[in-house]
Amino acid sequence: MTDFDVAILGGGLAGLTAGLYAAREGLNVTLFDQMGPGGQLNNVGQIDNFPGFPNGTTGTELASSTAEQALNAGLQFQFGEVSGLTTSENVWSVQTMMETVTSKTVIVALGSTFAKLNVPGEDNFFGKGISNCATCDGDFFRDEDVAIIGAGDSALDEALHLTDIVRSITVINKNEDFTGTFVNRDKLLSFDKVTVEHNAVVQALHGDDQLKSITVIVDGNEKKLDVTGAFVFVGLVPNSNILEGLLDIDAAGHVECNIDMSTAQPGLYVAGDIRQYSSRQLVSVAGDGATAAISARDYLRK
Repeated sequence: MTDFDVAILGGGLAGLTAGLYAAREGLNVTLFDQMGPGGQLNNVGQIDNFPGFPNGTTGTELASSTAEQALNAGLQFQFGEVSGLTTSENVWSVQTMMETVTSKTVIVALGSTFAKLNVPGEDNFFGKGISNCATCDGDFFRDEDVAIIGAGDSALDEALHLTDIVRSITVINKNEDFTGTFVNRDKLLSFDKVTVEHNAVVQALHGDDQLKSITVIVDGNEKKLDVTGAFVFVGLVPNSNILEGLLDIDAAGHVECNIDMSTAQPGLYVAGDIRQYSSRQLVSVAGDGATAAISARDYLRK
C-alpha cells in the first residue's frame, strides 16, 4: 500500500497549482520543498502580467494566497530536500534526508536556479556585492552605483525595483537589444539614472572584501565600471538532476514530456521550468501544474 496518490516535488507556482488541483479531486497528495510554499516566487517583487491582478501583485502575495488555497483544499506540505526518486512495479519512492515515502504518481516541478557568469571573482563576491535578488538585497546598496547583468524580463523587473533605491544602474547586455518585454524596457529607460551597455560581456569582477568594480568588453573594447553591487540574471538552469537515468534530458537540462505533462515513465509528470519548451512565465507554469494534476488523476482512474 502506498503512502500517497500524488507526490509533488517543488513548491513553486507549478507545484502549488498541481497540489490545488489534485487535492480538489479528492486525491491524497503531498508536496515536498526545502524553501517553504512558493519557493523562489517569494523573492519576486512586482508582478504585472499575471491575469486577474489589474494593479499587479507581488511574488510573496501570489505564493501565499496560492499556498493557502491549496492547503485549504487538502494539500499536505512537507519541508525537506528530495535526494532520490526511484520506481518499482508502478510504485514511486521519494527519498528525503528524513524518510522515504511511496506514491502512485509523482509530479516534478523543481523549477530552475540562476545561471552563473563563470568569470573570475564571481564566487568570491557572491553575497558580498553579487546577488540574484534585488528585492531581497536592494536596500544594502541604497544610494550606491550598481549593475544589472542581463536584459530579459527578470533583469528588467529587478532593475525597476532598484530605481527607487540606488544612485545609478548600469544594465550590461550581451546582445544588441533587450530580450525582455517592451513595456518593461520603456519603463526602465525612462529613468535618467539608468544607462545601458549593449554588446557588453563581463570579463571579471574585482574588489577586496566587497565588490568594487567590473571589467566588461563593449564592442571589443575593455571598460571598467565602478559599482558596489551586481545583480546577475543571465539565464536559468533547470533543476532536473533528480531525473537523470529516469528520463531523457536535453543538453540544456530540460526534460522531454508530452502535451499533457506525462513522460516516458508511467505515473511520472513534469511541470514548469524543467520541461522542454516552457515559456517560463508564471501563468504558463501554473497551467502546467494544473495539466499535470489532471493527467495524474486520469492515470489513477485507469
